Amino acid sequence: MAFIHRELRHKLHLYARKGGKKSRRRQIERIEIFVEWCRRPAEQIGRRQVHEFFQAHDFAPTTARDYYYAICQLWTLLGREGKPPSPPFLGE
Repeated sequence: MAFIHRELRHKLHLYARKGGKKSRRRQIERIEIFVEWCRRPAEQIGRRQVHEFFQAHDFAPTTARDYYYAICQLWTLLGREGKPPSPPFLGE
């Protein structure tokens, strides 16, 4: 995980310690997959990369929704304002 620095890794660890363990663990896996797919540090990921990620993958609607919620959590952990762009069919 070369693109996830120590501070973000620590925040992910703290996030995983609360709530449903399997759900949190899976959400962290999705965050890691997304960040690695972007091939850049998490702090440099923006709306464009989110759009490209959903365009590059042919996810089932529920899988896309799960990735969207994981990316929303990443946005929160990074201290970003607002929400990331949603997959086209979610219409959020």
